[in-house]
Amino acid sequence: MQNDQDSRKIRRVGKDVPAAPQIDEQYGTAQDFVQPSEAAKQAADAAVQRHLAREQAQDEGKMPRAGKRRKKKMGRTGRVILWVLLALLVVGGVSLAKFYYDISHPQSLFQEETATPAPSATPADATPGIPTPTPTPDPSEQLLSQADLEFMKNRVNILMLGIDESTERANWGSFRTDTMILVSIDFDTSKVDMISIPRDSYVKICNGSGKVRSAENGAQYGKINSAFPTGGGAQKNGFEYAMGTVSYLLGGIPIQYYVGFNMNVVKQVVDAMGGVDYDVDIEVNMNGRKLLPGMQHMDGQAVLDYSRQRKGSSDIARVDRQQRILFAIFSQLKSTGQIVHLPEIYQAVEQNIQTNLSFKQISSLALLAMQMDTTQLGRHTVDGEFLNMYGISYWGLHTGKLETMIKEIFGISVSLDSDVNASNVRAQIQANRALIAAELAAANAAIENANYILGNFDAWLADGTRSQLKSAKSQLEDAVEAEDKALLDTYTAPLAQLCDTILAQLQSYGALDGAARPEVTQTPLPEDAIPELDEPVG
Repeated sequence: MQNDQDSRKIRRVGKDVPAAPQIDEQYGTAQDFVQPSEAAKQAADAAVQRHLAREQAQDEGKMPRAGKRRKKKMGRTGRVILWVLLALLVVGGVSLAKFYYDISHPQSLFQEETATPAPSATPADATPGIPTPTPTPDPSEQLLSQADLEFMKNRVNILMLGIDESTERANWGSFRTDTMILVSIDFDTSKVDMISIPRDSYVKICNGSGKVRSAENGAQYGKINSAFPTGGGAQKNGFEYAMGTVSYLLGGIPIQYYVGFNMNVVKQVVDAMGGVDYDVDIEVNMNGRKLLPGMQHMDGQAVLDYSRQRKGSSDIARVDRQQRILFAIFSQLKSTGQIVHLPEIYQAVEQNIQTNLSFKQISSLALLAMQMDTTQLGRHTVDGEFLNMYGISYWGLHTGKLETMIKEIFGISVSLDSDVNASNVRAQIQANRALIAAELAAANAAIENANYILGNFDAWLADGTRSQLKSAKSQLEDAVEAEDKALLDTYTAPLAQLCDTILAQLQSYGALDGAARPEVTQTPLPEDAIPELDEPVG
């Protein structure tokens, strides 16, 4: 053992005692060929002791090392620091490898999140002789039970909400969603589908659990963009209400994630990528800025104006423009290789984004986008028609076509709520008009009389009377447009009575003979001919 240690010492010093030649194992070791004498062994041992003594003296600083400066021996603290640094390096390498593995396998990042079913209520003991009433089935639970959640195992649905935030209003809770796009990602096929839902779509508003709001808690029906503020906006449960409403509309399709962004994000992203080349199809005029048709290089503000332009076209046309410009942005990010920087772009604009996606999930989506082809991106719009109901313009849905779209994209069959089907909504409008037909007829007669007076005898009216007549007419026109019986009852009688009073006064002056409009030089009715009224006549 001592000889082995001494040999290692000799090999380490190396300059004073030549190392023994290494012989290949098939020829044996050096000792198999050389048998040293006892004197040679003693001389070798003495040489070893001299080298050991010299090295100890050098380590203790009593003797300098020959031929070069002495290196300071690392102390215990230095060795600990070195081991810690090596450990951190190893851990960092493992973490980096784990991060890349995770984003390369997005299925592991987007685990299916399904709500735990609420426990069924324990039925009360039925009284003998009295039948137990059958509870009315909850339509939202029925629709949810139709959805096959198993097929979602390798699919993620993300609801994108473009919120029209302005600098004058700092609280997102008061805003509605100007853009609603459901992005469905199939990780097995790398297929991505964008489903745009027009913001004026007539739907049932649901809470975060996908249950329809009761009439006692507010409007049960409304435009789909009202779900976000109904839930309290970003400050409360706005995103959950929006996801629940869209999920219910689509027959219970689960929506696990959301991304809410204001309009500044669009500008920042496009400017960060250096603009986008796009063939503009319409003339855009917004706040003094003008965009002409034709191929051009658009900055962030131009893209935002183009996406928001509504005048001269419909909301459905705007939805189509938004999809096409998003497709162009995606294509350019891929062609220029900038798509790999999406995580960094997100970090630069995240102050204007609210999402429940983690950074790792966003990185995984960027990797998927980098690997997929543009032909794997499908775009769709919920089909329907324009409806005017109670004085408000809605997008009435064609639920049959929507069921077909769901079958094509998700591969399942669902039965959607027929109450929001456009044909049924039209029938409801007609039925309501039939119920208030008499009120509508009386209101339209009063409005016709007011128009007759203003069109033929305006110069005969005192300023106060003219103003009151116009105000009463405007209120009743709003009631007619809203087809609201209560409003019709409130405003029809006062306008009719005011018209009768004015016509009686005009008759007494002979102005109604021939019903010709008087010349401007003709003497108007005296100011006190028709009493000035602070309130509508009633």
